Amino acid sequence: MKNKSNNLVLIIGAQRSGTTYLYTILDEHPEICMAKPIKPEPKFFLSDDYYKGKSFYFNKYFSHKNNNHKVFIEKSTSYYEFEKVPKRLISEFANTKIIFLLRNPVERAFSNYFFSKNNNLETRTIEEVFIYNKPIPEYPKTISTNPFDYLERGVYIKYIKIYLKYIPAENFYIYASDDIIENITEIQKLYKKLNVSENFVPNSLTKKINKNEKKHAMSIEIIYTLNKYYEQYNKELEDFLARKIF
Repeated sequence: MKNKSNNLVLIIGAQRSGTTYLYTILDEHPEICMAKPIKPEPKFFLSDDYYKGKSFYFNKYFSHKNNNHKVFIEKSTSYYEFEKVPKRLISEFANTKIIFLLRNPVERAFSNYFFSKNNNLETRTIEEVFIYNKPIPEYPKTISTNPFDYLERGVYIKYIKIYLKYIPAENFYIYASDDIIENITEIQKLYKKLNVSENFVPNSLTKKINKNEKKHAMSIEIIYTLNKYYEQYNKELEDFLARKIF
């Protein structure tokens, strides 16, 4: 393939929305080459490695490529929080396609909270976070994004509009996680958009990828507070997409 950057796809988020599931599904397709390792995520377009150029990027993260691969996909869920990523894409990676996977923002916020809690970053109670707005704890500056930005990450329309300033709408694919997970019809439609064989059926279709994500009790007060917080943003998102998404 002469110019792999013309066949680059980025899964940019949102965190805790099923992106690891999507990565696993796409990784099975014989015509798709996924950036590896999956952890830590590459975050190439956020790092100084970006200045090392295309060859460095593809040699580092896609060294396992073969002649059957038609599409190259990186998953880095921090990307959608930083405008410098699409700015960098329009220079030498202008034809990059973007996949944005969305989850009900209230569910996503809870999942993000317990992810930080389980990784020993979060010391506040869930009420202190979502009801009393207790100040955030200190966290290692080696972490690329604020691990406690639970609410802002669910304001999807804000980040979508930023990306669309740089990325053509036809190269921007937005999905609800509930529409993708275990839905072979939608997955095969995505294959078609990526110009790979759409008849492929992945073995991981019904696999539970993040088994450590448990259901937690959510108080009525917190659910009400978060639903009110996201009400206007979800309405704006649905108007923008011209469809109900959550």
